[in-house]
Amino acid sequence: MTDNVEINFKPASAVQTTSLVAYESRGHCLVIAPLERGLELINQLNAKAATLLVDTPHSNEIIKQATEEGIKVITARALLLTGHLGAYDCAVGNADEPGSLAKLAGVSLLGGFDTVLDLSPKPLLNHEVLPFGYFAPGDSETELTRAMAEIPELEGEFEKPKYFAYDAAVCAHSRSGITACTNCIDVCGTGAISADGEGISVEPFLCQGCGSCASSCPSGAITYAYPKPADAMNQLAGLLADHRAGGNDYSVVFLHDADKGAERLSTFSANLHSTVLPVAVEEVASIGMDGWFSALAYGAAAVVIDAPQADNNMSRALAQQLQTANDILAGMSISNALVLLQNADADSLNSVAASHSGTVRQVATFKTFNDKRQTVRLALDQLLATNASQNVDVPLADAAPFGQVNVDSEACTLCLACVTVCPARALQDGETLPQLKFIESNCLQCGMCEQACPENAISLSARYLYDSEQALKPLIVNEEKPFNCIVCNKPFATERIIGRMMTKLTGHWMFEDDKSKRRLKMCEDCRVLDIFENESGIDVHKS
Repeated sequence: MTDNVEINFKPASAVQTTSLVAYESRGHCLVIAPLERGLELINQLNAKAATLLVDTPHSNEIIKQATEEGIKVITARALLLTGHLGAYDCAVGNADEPGSLAKLAGVSLLGGFDTVLDLSPKPLLNHEVLPFGYFAPGDSETELTRAMAEIPELEGEFEKPKYFAYDAAVCAHSRSGITACTNCIDVCGTGAISADGEGISVEPFLCQGCGSCASSCPSGAITYAYPKPADAMNQLAGLLADHRAGGNDYSVVFLHDADKGAERLSTFSANLHSTVLPVAVEEVASIGMDGWFSALAYGAAAVVIDAPQADNNMSRALAQQLQTANDILAGMSISNALVLLQNADADSLNSVAASHSGTVRQVATFKTFNDKRQTVRLALDQLLATNASQNVDVPLADAAPFGQVNVDSEACTLCLACVTVCPARALQDGETLPQLKFIESNCLQCGMCEQACPENAISLSARYLYDSEQALKPLIVNEEKPFNCIVCNKPFATERIIGRMMTKLTGHWMFEDDKSKRRLKMCEDCRVLDIFENESGIDVHKS
């Protein structure tokens, strides 16, 4: 055993910086509690100012009072608490015409309440990670004491990094009213992410940088910005190179967070084998498949992730991502290279290191450019070059972001609705030809095409196709003979569409004569000309 030096995997001057999110708190606390208990706590609370909300769940009445000491007391039904440190407000009273508690208390022009001490039997906010400045201690006297001590300290100006970057152009959340991917919304523990039209909206004041949204995003539309993925991968490549130069034949990367994980690591780091390389990251959930695969491609024998302690959406999403990644590696005959450890200690980490003794990988030289899908493909191509697989592909669980689109050519009419909604250009038209093309490397398996297809001709199969050349090659999944306009000979539809249209309109009163039937075989321009050259329009009213 040798002493291990902890590596702090955080932004430095050599990497791109992110913007800052600024809070301003003036020290006005909103206390939500029964009258006597609330006044007792406010008298003990060393805050600059405080307002008491007495929640009356079964009344629409709003009563505004003040004590002899000048404490504002508002009795009303609490409906919805919103906001963040320095800007909290609560809708109160009648749900049909709610009032603003901040306005009633006279703090709305200042931005709202700065902090909230919520002693409701059922807290008004129930996110897995509560926003800064909100405290809901419940029945815990220890947590109440902590809150009473912290609230007065939350006065002044505060800054934090803007942890995320978002590119709506490649977001697979929604198109044309069809909702598909909701991964980031589902895993966000702070309630910072919500649907916003065809994309999403991220509230930077609520985001606390857990990174789950970035690691679970199939397209890379939302990325971690502290540091950016490319900077993080470049740093990791350098750390592994330094570790090898230090005399280690192989490296087992141990990813842990820079807070509690680092504190726990300090209790056993002296007993770690020298081949274990501890790397502190802002949040373990911010490193996903692109990071894990890149670590292996840059020479790591294995990557161990320090699992979050809580059983929540973040930890479940992390485990799901790890399962997909290990399934892909297993298809390449690489086993146990990605490990999720709860309560990692020297024994468990040394055991992983021992199991990979002598695992030396060829070191990649590629650079990444904040393109998640490309990074995954580059890293796996590198691993595949030294771990030749006999498998063409490997089947994956339905939630995996890789796979193929299956098209029933008998049912498909080449209406191209799927092409219109595809957020990743995995489905494309044949330009001048009636074709539907598919590029597997682009496919996110979001299911938007499946929902948009009016003929139910599309189904999905999650898999990873190892041959990058094949995955990048456009594949014609359906094509038909074009139908040419009988007047100008311009192709404007397919023979099948015209045939179906003629069949469906058989017997319709508007298409009983030969002229009307003939127009169905004309392109749009020739059809209009024919109508007005041969008769004065069409009578759309049945006589």
